[in-house]
Amino acid sequence: MTFSKTNRQKHIPERSCCVCRVKSDKHKLIRIVRSPDGLAVIDVAGKLPGRGVYICPDDECITLAEKSGALNRALSVSVQSELWPSLREYARGMAIDAGMKIRSILGLARKSGVLLVGADNIERSRHGVIVLYASDCSDRVKEFALMREHVALDMNIDELSRVIGSRGGVQIVGLPINSGFAKKLKRLEITERGIAIE
Repeated sequence: MTFSKTNRQKHIPERSCCVCRVKSDKHKLIRIVRSPDGLAVIDVAGKLPGRGVYICPDDECITLAEKSGALNRALSVSVQSELWPSLREYARGMAIDAGMKIRSILGLARKSGVLLVGADNIERSRHGVIVLYASDCSDRVKEFALMREHVALDMNIDELSRVIGSRGGVQIVGLPINSGFAKKLKRLEITERGIAIE
């Protein structure tokens, strides 16, 4: 007798930002730990021992944490001034990494024939589609995108065209919701620098 495995999704632990209190997957937040010597340090690997708190990787939450003393209270320690520039730089690195991942997803989707290029192809699709649009797209294209599940990309028309290997003029692309590429994109849930899944 054989048993088939069920398609259970892996549990992804969530944590709350100590500033805005919004819950997110813990790997999308920055963990700050109170070290044994009483310093606040960025937990890059996410495995340091000690009291830890999470913060969103965006400048707004970091600035508010610095001004309000939220990290001081959450960690019961006086946060050293050197932490703030390091924290901002680390957050920028996370955003750049996410942008590279989006470019990789789009390039691979195009090569595999899954990517829908242009509003007409998206409109003709019989399946649900996540729409991604360039930052300098026309108002008409943006309006089309906003009526669907969409991602505002932090790249202009020329950049989007290059990423998918087109000669130019690509304002909008789509990924079928049931594709692995769309699932990877949704897991990113980028909020930094104008990229947001809605």
